[in-house]
Amino acid sequence: MNRSRLAVLSLLMLALSGCLAGRMNSIMHSWEGHHYSELIMRWGPPEAVYDDGQGGRILVYTQVRQWTTPGQVTTTTTGTATIYDNMIWGQAQSYSQYTPPQTYGYTAWRMFSMNRRGIIYSWSWRGL
Repeated sequence: MNRSRLAVLSLLMLALSGCLAGRMNSIMHSWEGHHYSELIMRWGPPEAVYDDGQGGRILVYTQVRQWTTPGQVTTTTTGTATIYDNMIWGQAQSYSQYTPPQTYGYTAWRMFSMNRRGIIYSWSWRGL
């Protein structure tokens, strides 16, 4: 039963990432044929600009994506108890383990190539 749940979850994640990738492709493709000044007005200045070796330029936008998982405490208790004459006698020991919050992340890249006239003719991206 756990394998079937894992398989369904994997298929859902694959479908969702495919939908998001298709949406990103549409967004990036919509800039083809536009002057780079329109992109800058909409997205702001790029983080980097490189020569493409053919008289044009490559505009690079980056964004760091981060998330933090909450800290967690796990407590384990062991011991024995004896009931004698309506009283409980016993001994117990507890052990707690703390896992601190963890921060994860990656960098999302958006790159646009423009020709000498400043018209965007190509694009690429990495990271949703």
